[in-house]
Formats: sequence, C-alpha cells, structure tokens
Amino acid sequence: MCAALVNGCLAQTPALKVLPWNGHRAAVSLTFDDARPVHLDVSIPELNRRHLRATFFVIVSKLTRMDDWRKAQAQGHEIGNHSVSHEHVTALTRETEETQVEDAKAFLDSNFHSQISTFAYPYSETSNGLTFWVKRYDFAARGWRGDGDLLYLKPDADPDWYNLPSQPAFTKYDSAVYKSWIDKTESLNAWTTLQIHGIGDPSTGFEPIPVRTFSNLLDLLKAEEANDLWVAPFGEVAAYFRGQKIVEKARPQVTNGDAKFTWDVPSPFPHGVVLKVVSSCAKHARFYQGGHELRPGRNGIYSVSFDARELEVRGAL
Repeated sequence: MCAALVNGCLAQTPALKVLPWNGHRAAVSLTFDDARPVHLDVSIPELNRRHLRATFFVIVSKLTRMDDWRKAQAQGHEIGNHSVSHEHVTALTRETEETQVEDAKAFLDSNFHSQISTFAYPYSETSNGLTFWVKRYDFAARGWRGDGDLLYLKPDADPDWYNLPSQPAFTKYDSAVYKSWIDKTESLNAWTTLQIHGIGDPSTGFEPIPVRTFSNLLDLLKAEEANDLWVAPFGEVAAYFRGQKIVEKARPQVTNGDAKFTWDVPSPFPHGVVLKVVSSCAKHARFYQGGHELRPGRNGIYSVSFDARELEVRGAL
C-alpha cells in the first residue's frame, strides 16, 4: 500500500488506496441456501448467539414463516434471491429464465420492503439467458464453485461479479477442513464464501453439516474476528469490494494542485457503502465530499461515501 502511494506521488498523480475488506486482513461470508426451517431454528439462533451475520439465499416457492425471515433480516442477516423454484438451467426456456429471476425479486422486494439485489444460481449452474436477467436486477451473484486458489479472491483480483465463487460444505468434512479454508483465506489476505444447506439431520437439506461441526465452525469464525477477520454477509463484502475496484480506477482532474476524483455507481447497487481510503501525496491534503471536509480517523484513514460519486482532495500536489 505504501509503495503504491509513494509511486503515485513521485509521478505527480494523486492516488487513492481503498483498504481491502473494510480494513481487515481477510474476509469470510457464510451463505445458506433454500430457506430451510433449520436455518430459522438452528442457523440464525447460533449466529445471533455469537453476533455473526450471514446471507440466506431463499427459494420463493419454499418460503414460509415470513415473520421469522423478516425478523432475521432486521437482525442484520442478508436475504438473497435463489430463484422462484430452483430449476436446472436445462429445464429453463428464454421466458422462464426471466421469470425465475424477476418474479422472485419482485416477491422478495415486496415482502421484505427492501431492494434484494444479490442472487445465487441454483445448482451453481449458469446460462447466458439467466445471467442476462441477473445482471439486470442484481449487482453480485454467487455461482461457480471455482477450483483451488480461485476460490480465494485476493484484493487485486478482477472478478466476475455475476459468477463469484463459493466453497460448498459436505457432510463428510470435519472441523479441520473448514479451519484449513479459513487459515488459507487469512494467509492470502483474501475473501472466500461458504455455501451451506442442511444442518444435522439429512431431512434438513442437501449435504447437512453435523451440528457439532457447524458449532465449531461458528466458534472458529468468532475467534478469528479478534484476529482481524471480517465475517460479513455476501452482499456486504461484494459491495465493498466492487466499490473499492471502481474508486481505485478513478483518475482525477487536477486544478491548481487540487484533485477531484469522480466515479459512477452501478445500477442496481446498495446504498450506504462506506469505503476506508488513504492517500499521502501531501501531508496537509484535505478531503471533501459534498462540500464538507472529511476528518481522518485512526492511522489517517478516511471514511468515504461511495454514494457521493466524488471525492475532492485539496492540496494534493
């Protein structure tokens, strides 16, 4: 980071650096598929007990106990779109590709009184038609399972926002497997997403995680939070990461030593994303958004609103 800032100053071009993973060394997202009752009865209570938040990709046709799901959302858990009826792509037509995405989103937006803008492809299967509609209604999607190191997105990656990788959980995996995933994520300063279905009994969903293993996984994640791991919902991490890539590509207009950075916000995109930004082309440079001066926090870090679409650095050169 320091080298990048120094190089920017030497070239007399002001540079911005967004701290990856919201200022943490790595990130992990837990995702749960299919809107199973076990998620309301086991997953969410166990997450809440540890003050952890996760993403629940729900199938609209299987969605019951709406009050409980709304409560989960109010507690900070993310609700994502997992289609109307979870079909294989080979069973879809051009028309049903659209309805599987759009009708599910319309139902979720209405019933959760918010914009649901993340998607998980059923069976991790994609098609050109399905992805077309996902791009129209979502800003990020979980899909391809990836392979090896590609399951770990590093800060310098340029990912496909509509086919982000995840690691599926299987019943045969013990706690050591999940620990190895987290250890690797931290060693690479990366982001990985876990894909979970059932918990405990086989009737709770595909490849259920043993209850003890699930509990151990949550305990491990909670312990690693204290070691600077960011445990956050899929959409929250994806929004920060995508915002980071956009802002870092912004090139300023320089006038009389002041620099103004501008960027476009994708549509759709969550509101309220705040990026942690540093710059050091001049010791006494001052940051402004909307005419208001920003004050640096710890270690000279500025909290920059992505919604503002601009950042002015006065005295940059």
